[in-house]
Amino acid sequence: MSDLQNKLNKIKGNENFLEKIKRFIPGYDGYLNRDNSRELDTQLRNFIASKLDSNKTKIANVTLNLSKAGKLFETQDIDRIDKKNETAIAKFKSAARGYSGAFDIVKIKEEKLEQIYNFDLALVNEADAICALFGNLEAASVTGEGLAEVKTQLLTSLDSLISKFDEREQILRSLD
Repeated sequence: MSDLQNKLNKIKGNENFLEKIKRFIPGYDGYLNRDNSRELDTQLRNFIASKLDSNKTKIANVTLNLSKAGKLFETQDIDRIDKKNETAIAKFKSAARGYSGAFDIVKIKEEKLEQIYNFDLALVNEADAICALFGNLEAASVTGEGLAEVKTQLLTSLDSLISKFDEREQILRSLD
């Protein structure tokens, strides 16, 4: 909770004078906090998407390395990895925002929003591990050692990330 609160306080610190005055309107502060939390959730998902997006250069390098080595059949698996990476990026970029707006029919409570935020935060570690695997894949495409194992690990890790992110949608649907 303190990590979320610290980030919300940082966002509050960037508010202009009028936004600070509006905090004195009864009920508006809670709405503003939820709106800031919603923005924080979006920023976190975009951060994860950009981490995964940075792997595109590595994918291109792997394809180039394998082509130069005459291992064209190996690039087929790289295309599958690339498509799964793209799927993960798209899911993170297009997912529903964590909190509903003031006039939305379905409201997401602050507890649920914090659960979503913590869930997304845990996915950052998985995205970091996947980025490291892409680095391993790039190195293996040069040496040829362990290439099949790294490809298998990457496919499994990307499937796991996508599956866990789908759980996020289940959390949002299970509104109490």
